[in-house]
Amino acid sequence: MRTYELMFIVRPELEEEALDALVERVQQIMTDNGGQVEKVDRMGRRRLAYPIKKHRDGHYVLIHAGLERAAMTELERYLKLSEDVIRHLLVRADED
Repeated sequence: MRTYELMFIVRPELEEEALDALVERVQQIMTDNGGQVEKVDRMGRRRLAYPIKKHRDGHYVLIHAGLERAAMTELERYLKLSEDVIRHLLVRADED
């Protein structure tokens, strides 16, 4: 199992309860497919560097997790289909 960082930006008009549910769903997908969530960092609402899908702000969430290939595939599929996520990036963390 390798360590990955997932950063995603959520629509700014999303309510706090819906944001909590979205983060919980992402964590559930990770753990259901053999992954392990290490740390969740909600960075709050921030201004984007450039407009994305006509949004100027977004809620940033950073998750550190150990993932298997099946978890990565399912996670990518879910994030692409979710209308609340306006941008995401999953990268492998350097193992020092």
